[in-house]
Amino acid sequence: MSDGKKSLARSAVLMGFIILFSKALGLYRDILVASAYGSSAAGVAYETASKLPVTIFDFVLGGVVTAAFIPVYNALAVQKGKEEALRFCQSYVNLILLLTVALTALGELFAPQLVRFMAPDLAADTAALATRLTRVMFPMVIFVGLAFSFVGFLQSEGEYNIPALISLVSNLIMAGYLLLLNGRFGVYGLAAAMLIGWLAQAAVQIPSAVKRGFRYRPTAPLNTPEIGRAAKNTVPILIATWTTPVCALINTRLASGIEDGRAIIALGYANRLYLIIVGLFSFVATNLLFPYFARAAASGNAEESDRLTRTSLRTLCFIIAPIAAGVAVLSVPFVGLIYERGVFTERDTVMTAAALSMYAAGMLFSACGEVLTKAFFAAEKTKLPMTASLVSLLFNAAAVYGARALLGERFGVGTVALMTALAAGLNMGVNLVFAYRRGMITLSAAGWLDAGKSVLSALCMGAAVWFVYGRCGAAGLGRLSAFAVSVLAGVLVYAVCALLLGSAEMRGLAGAVREKRNGKKASGKGGESHD
Repeated sequence: MSDGKKSLARSAVLMGFIILFSKALGLYRDILVASAYGSSAAGVAYETASKLPVTIFDFVLGGVVTAAFIPVYNALAVQKGKEEALRFCQSYVNLILLLTVALTALGELFAPQLVRFMAPDLAADTAALATRLTRVMFPMVIFVGLAFSFVGFLQSEGEYNIPALISLVSNLIMAGYLLLLNGRFGVYGLAAAMLIGWLAQAAVQIPSAVKRGFRYRPTAPLNTPEIGRAAKNTVPILIATWTTPVCALINTRLASGIEDGRAIIALGYANRLYLIIVGLFSFVATNLLFPYFARAAASGNAEESDRLTRTSLRTLCFIIAPIAAGVAVLSVPFVGLIYERGVFTERDTVMTAAALSMYAAGMLFSACGEVLTKAFFAAEKTKLPMTASLVSLLFNAAAVYGARALLGERFGVGTVALMTALAAGLNMGVNLVFAYRRGMITLSAAGWLDAGKSVLSALCMGAAVWFVYGRCGAAGLGRLSAFAVSVLAGVLVYAVCALLLGSAEMRGLAGAVREKRNGKKASGKGGESHD
């Protein structure tokens, strides 16, 4: 393995551990929130209000902050040197500040209307509380913009660990509040803790950014050719990243009329579990590789970009397919073990699990689609993922509203989540076709066959998990024991099936284990001889 590949692998492993720890802490934060508020009026109001600033940010700026910045910065660094790239960075931060301050002012002014638009069927007192909480949290839009600006700069400079740590900081702040101060300040304090958490996400990156040459200049100009180049791609990039926020908006609007708004809680917690699982792997793949994609595009190395894309897609398929199958089958015990405590009831568990089991169908699509989208952004071919996003959004809107009209009272959170998963699949499929037709990825029969082996192994694993969990229940094992036994059985079945089918990823993993074991044996023998 070359030094470059070893460095990339080490960065991926370290980033993976950081993100895993951060996701675990984020899950603990959600457990504390669920235990304290469940699906109460305060819980529904907080869930609605906490989504609003982020959703509005995603609509207006979203992935543009890093996706428009990184290709231009890397191109300047390669072609004109770091000083020119740093000047662009200073101007870009000023632009983001200007836009987010204006957006925050509008959010504060129109908070009641935004709450009603996002959740039109909420009870009047719940909507009023959501409005007040929204006004507390809306300034976090400014900190979100700054945080992701620094993420783009640091990742372009080869620093991945500090950006990976930012969620850990905010999760620590919120978990600390819930453990120590929630009883005194309640849901308003929780909203303030979330605001402070996002401020910390931006602040914790500043020392590392300064170390790498960033200096804030309030007078840095906005009318530069480089800002114009980034702005030219803004609208296509923005629309290309609309799939998640638009689906979230549609889902929240519909959920506000299901189970007196409690479906908002179910979809929210199910979506966060979904994002924890998908995000752990897709975040590492896309955020680690995006600057590499950008440098390959800037230097005209299409072959390297193609290799990175294909490797990422195969690896994600091998990892996420079995996880998705397991989550779909074990959604009820999984949700129950995590959230069912305090005021989060068994009824809440069943509703959240119904959503999660359907979201699971889109896990693989979402992760692979993110890789393809970032490959387009790096090459500054932004109109292609924009088209894919529009197609999937139109499908999602038509499918979910059509399902509600067709199913009537039987329409529930599971249907809403399933339509979102199918939209993610359509988005990935359209992006894959575009990438192939533009020569950005080579698709071979061997590659399709290997992905098929992972999916088939995952389906066999899912069937085995379903059978084992049922047998464990019949044998009188508790929920935790049955869950643990089923997961272990699933891992074993997936590994055996992948080996029997000849999965390239499984063979590579087995070979790496053998190589490591043989290396340790050789080291041990060498040590004995030396003594």
